[in-house]
Formats: sequence, C-alpha cells, structure tokens
Amino acid sequence: MTSETPKGIQTWIHFLEEGAGQLWLERFLLAVILGVVVVVFHFMEARNFAAPEAMDQAQVARNLAEGRGFTTWNIRPLSVHYRQQTLKAQQRAGTAIPLGGHPDLENAPVFPMLEAALFKALPVGIRYAPATPPAAIHRIPAEMAVSWMNIGLFMVLVYQVYRLGCRIFDPVVGAIAAAITCGTDLMWRFAYSGLSTLLIMVMLLALARVLVSLEARSRPDALPARLGPVSLSVLAGLLLGVLCLTRYSVGWLILPTAVFVGVVAGARRWFSVGALVAVFLLVLSPWVARNMKLSGLPFGTATCAIFAGTDSYPDDRLTRSLIPNVQGVAWGEIVSKGINGSIQQFEEELPRLGGSWLTGFFLVSLLLPFRNPTLSRLRGLIVGCLVVLFLAQAFGRTHLSTLSPEVTSENLLVLLAPLVFLYGAGLLHTLFDSLEFPFPLMKSLAQGAAVVVLCLPLIFALASSGLAIGGLIPRRHLPMVDPPYRPDVIRDLIGTSPMGSLMMSDIPWAVAWYGNRECVGLPLRVKNAYKEDFFAINDQERPVAALYLSPLLCNSPMQKSYFQKGLLGQFDDKQAGDPWFDFYLNVALRGKVFAVPMKFVYGPGFAEEGHLFCAEQEWWNLRMRR
Repeated sequence: MTSETPKGIQTWIHFLEEGAGQLWLERFLLAVILGVVVVVFHFMEARNFAAPEAMDQAQVARNLAEGRGFTTWNIRPLSVHYRQQTLKAQQRAGTAIPLGGHPDLENAPVFPMLEAALFKALPVGIRYAPATPPAAIHRIPAEMAVSWMNIGLFMVLVYQVYRLGCRIFDPVVGAIAAAITCGTDLMWRFAYSGLSTLLIMVMLLALARVLVSLEARSRPDALPARLGPVSLSVLAGLLLGVLCLTRYSVGWLILPTAVFVGVVAGARRWFSVGALVAVFLLVLSPWVARNMKLSGLPFGTATCAIFAGTDSYPDDRLTRSLIPNVQGVAWGEIVSKGINGSIQQFEEELPRLGGSWLTGFFLVSLLLPFRNPTLSRLRGLIVGCLVVLFLAQAFGRTHLSTLSPEVTSENLLVLLAPLVFLYGAGLLHTLFDSLEFPFPLMKSLAQGAAVVVLCLPLIFALASSGLAIGGLIPRRHLPMVDPPYRPDVIRDLIGTSPMGSLMMSDIPWAVAWYGNRECVGLPLRVKNAYKEDFFAINDQERPVAALYLSPLLCNSPMQKSYFQKGLLGQFDDKQAGDPWFDFYLNVALRGKVFAVPMKFVYGPGFAEEGHLFCAEQEWWNLRMRR
C-alpha cells in the first residue's frame, strides 16, 4: 500500500474503497454523524439542570471561581447542626454559626473544582449571564458550558471504550461497544445533566486499562516493561482516590480492586495490595482531615446518607433536621432500607443498566467461559464492582433519587455501563460469528442493523426533534424543567432582594444557583418548642430575609397534612404531612402571612400558581420605582 497521493479517478476509487482513504472516510462519516447528533440533541433535547446535585455543585464551583473558597450557599439544616457542634467542641466561637461563608460539607471536591476552572476560563459576560428571553426556549450559558465540557468527556469515553475493546477483544467488538455507548439516550442525558457521571466513567475506563496492564505484567511469560505490578498498583490507587474524591460512594470500589490485584499480582501481591491501599488512603487523607475539622465526620454530611430514607428519617427529613439523632436509628431500619432498595434495583434498574438492551447480553455472557484469562479476570472484577455498587446504592439512597429518579448522582450502577457494554458486544459478536452468511458484507450489514436496533431510543428522540424542527409536530418538551425549576421565576423573585440576604426555601439548591443568594433549606417545622423550626435559624443563627416555596412543595398532590388538624406545624410531624404545606395553604387562602415575621407577599394570585414568595420588605416595588 503506497502513501503517495492518488492520481486519476481509478486510483481515487481504489484509495477510498480499499486503501488508506477508507479509514479516513469512515472517520469523516463518523464525525459528521456525531456532529448531527450533538447539534440536534443540544438544541432540541437538552434541558436545564434537573438534578439538585448538579445545581448544588455548580454553585459551589461558582464560589470557588469567585474566590470564596469551598463554601456553599445551599445551607442544609443538618450541616448547620454539625458545624455548630464542631465550633462548640473546638471553642472557636459561641453557639452561633456564621452562615456567610458556610463550608460545603456535602460534595466531593473534584468535579466542583473542574467546573470552577471552567467558569474561571469563561468570559465574564458568559459565565453567569441569565438565559436569553424568552427563558422557556433558551438555556443558561453557564449550564451550557458545563454540558459542552461533559460532551468532551463523552467523546473521550467513547474512544476509551473502543481502545479497550480492541485490546481485550478485537476491533469489531470495540467498534460495536463504542457505537452503542455513543448511541444510548441515557448517556446523552447524563452528558447534559451537569453531573460528574461521565468524568467518573472516563476514570473507571482508565482504571480498567491499568488493571488489564497489571494482569498482563504479572504473567510468567510477560515481557519486561517500564512499570511493574507495584507501580501499576500505585497508579490504580491514585485513580481510586481521585474517584472517591469525585463521588464518595465510588470509593467502595477499593474492595473488589484490592481482591483483583491480590489475585493477579503473583509473588508481589502483598506489596501491590499494600501500595494500592496506601496510596488510596493517602489521596483521601487531606480532604477527610478537612471534613473532620469542620464537622467531625470523615465525609461531612454525606456520611449520614445511610440513615436517610429509614423509618426514623423518611424522605428529606434528615437533611432538614437541626437536632438529628442518628444514633437512635435502629440497625433493623437500615437493613430494611437496604432490602427495599435492593428489591427495587433488581426489578427496575439492573435489567436496564445503562439504558440499553445490551446489558442482557452481558448477563448471559456471565454463563460462558473464556479461554483468555484476562477476559475472565476482568469480568470477575466487573461483577465484584457491580455487587459493591449495588449495595452502596441500596443503602446510600436518599430523597435525591425521588427528585431525579434515573439521571442522578445516586445511580451508581450506570457507572459500569461502558464495561458492561464491552462484554455484551463481545457476546453479540460471537453470536454473529456462529451464524453462516452468504457473503461477508451480509454479516457486516446484520451487525450494523443490530447496533441500530439497540440505539432506537436515541434515534426516535432525534427523529422526533427533526420533525419538530420542521414544524410538523410540537417539540417533546421545553428546555426549562417546570415544575419546579424555573430560572426566570427564581431570578425575578430572589433578584429583588439585596445581595447578602439570607433566603429560606424548599429548593435551596436552585435558589443558590439561579438566584445567586445564600439559602437555608426548610427546617422540619414552621413553629414549635423543639428548636426544629423557622425560629431556630431566624433568631439563633441569622435573620431570614425572605421565604420562597416552589411548586415542588405547593403543588404536591394529596398532601396528608391538608386533612389533619392543627395547622402551622403544631402537630406530630411523624403522623402527618409537611407543616410547610399548611403554611402555604394559610397564606394562599387567607392572603396574610402567619407564624413567621414577614409582612409582604409577592403578587396577588402568584401563590395560587405554586410560587409563594414572602419577605420582610417589598423589594419588588422598590425595584419598579427605580
């Protein structure tokens, strides 16, 4: 094969059909297809942030970019409790906690730091600019920037899947797995979610390649290499440490990884496992020390996730608690939570892991032996990781999974989807090899048809968007997630208040991100004598300037408290619904604010639409007068 530039029509045809030009033509067509998918999905399918964790991490990143350190404006009552207890124990302050500059005790640091670097690099006019009116059809520039960063990570992920498939299987399997990864609708939704999921997938694929290299280096017939088993174990420990600092629950993967290293590292297994664990702990130790100093918990308030969703703390009651008693949660409640979560995952999530039918091929492949020891050992590692993440998801699930059921940071099983797709593609390719086709092109067409069928959800979504662009049908949804996250409404309401004002809301993550104000989450009660109410913040910590209740609370169907006696939070909250819903009903029906020291309600009829905004002053009128 010559590398000379082809001359004449015949040589050009040969160059494109059988020569080096065929590869470049395939790459060009692939780039065109990807470009079309990105453009259509970006303009017609992408939405603003729907997961609370995405907004929460983004506002932490904004604080980092603007020089306020790793602080949060989404202030959880639970975080207030632990921060206050730590300050008392250290005798650094009185009983009050300064909410301004409240340290973030919930999020792992890596992804907010990456977002902060992105925000810092963006032009000032783009960084936090509001959506272009009308807000219903335009997304916020800062969110679009995060989405484009995730799209870049997605392309890296697809390439990693192909390269790993070529290494452990063959190029055809790698191409099938990469195509299905790129053609899965759920992957694209994660790309536009603002979550760290794709970054974690990229690092997990890198970890898999390191472990495959470790397995190859440990064979008796292995050729000499620059990195031996111990050095590769150090690299694996470094990756696992960064993974844990990206999402705490992923740190449990140290267990199956240590077992894998112990099995494949041969005579140096103990040195390799020791190096793996030591580097992992070394990477974590500075951040754990920071959290212990600020809250007394190794992973901040995320440490308490195992108690959330139990009978003692259902829904979001733990995060809203100012006087938590997690020591009083019985082990039986935690076990019951894990069993219920496991049942749900077996029935709903495990069969459709990754959002593709290719998962079924992976499950079937578990019954088949491999002659290649690398494939068998890597598959064993994937199964071990699935078991660990399955349990971590079942026991660590909180109310965030209810607010954003599938595209959430608590969906841990999806993190292994690229590796699962590889083994599913391997079985699919084996099945096609076992069939007889009249000519080779027929086999390629059959494999292509199978890939198209597995990508049908994304194809249907893009086809629907194409018809919507042509004006033939309405678009499936608007970019704004409504209810309850309306950036335009939140900005108009919260933006009337002076900078530095403290808000209180049922969606503090959205107020902190879209409203650019410090916001405390709703405590458990409106007013009572147990110091779990509005006044525990307003009187003892810092005055609350305004209160915003969104449709998430106000439009909740069949609120149980509506049918109970004793409004304004004077009843036992374990036997009735949310007292703040009763507060909303009082204000909406009577037109006056009760039980809290606020006099003014925004806009007649506005509360009836599910947006209740009351404040100590009529800032909205002052703004109109100006």
